[in-house]
Amino acid sequence: MISASKQDDLLVLTLDRPAQRNAMSAALVDALIEAVDSAGRDDAVGAILLTGAGRGFCAGSDLAGLAAMNADEKAGFEAASGEVARMLGLCPKPVVAAAHGFAIGGGLTLATSCDIVVTEPDARWSLPEVPIGLFPAWGLGSVIARVGAPTARRLSWGIDTLDGREAVRIGLADILVEGDVGAKALEVAKQLAALPRRQSVAVKRYFADHVPDAASDERANRLFMDATRTPEAIESFEKFAKRG
Repeated sequence: MISASKQDDLLVLTLDRPAQRNAMSAALVDALIEAVDSAGRDDAVGAILLTGAGRGFCAGSDLAGLAAMNADEKAGFEAASGEVARMLGLCPKPVVAAAHGFAIGGGLTLATSCDIVVTEPDARWSLPEVPIGLFPAWGLGSVIARVGAPTARRLSWGIDTLDGREAVRIGLADILVEGDVGAKALEVAKQLAALPRRQSVAVKRYFADHVPDAASDERANRLFMDATRTPEAIESFEKFAKRG
């Protein structure tokens, strides 16, 4: 689910479900929570690079897995996903996201929760939950922090799919790469890992006040759970359950 490797004082965490477009399952979320928590406490880690195996970064929540969950399990899974996003923002180590291919739904909010996001011109960025009868259950606070409320609201309706150029222009991502996203993200992450450790941590501590709190995700989770009971959501879950 998550593969980890060290390059000197840089920890590379890879979402490793390429056949499922790195969609976030309960097991993947649990593994990511453990990995980020461990990295935050490890003095040998200077920075984290978060990337995805295969054709893209992350396609969001595994809807086939969600379809098989009862209501309490759905709410718990989305709450845990939101915890991951907050952990990335509050982790004392800088976190770089290599968002190649696509960052969709929870993949978008996972990326925007990182400190620096590298992407490519043809990458696809979207929040497609509302058109399939759902609601973005976590991480919208990180989108608002990056692009402002009016743009975040428009994105949340799911009527736009942005390419990487537009994602960088509006602030969803930070660095546009014509070529190997992973190589550029690795370069940036190594620069961050090489910084004086106490000073690097000080930057994360200062900006921790701008990381959305749990209350924001709790409101979103309630709206998500309300949406799951609608005919549109039930139809979508049935469709994804058949695919799974």
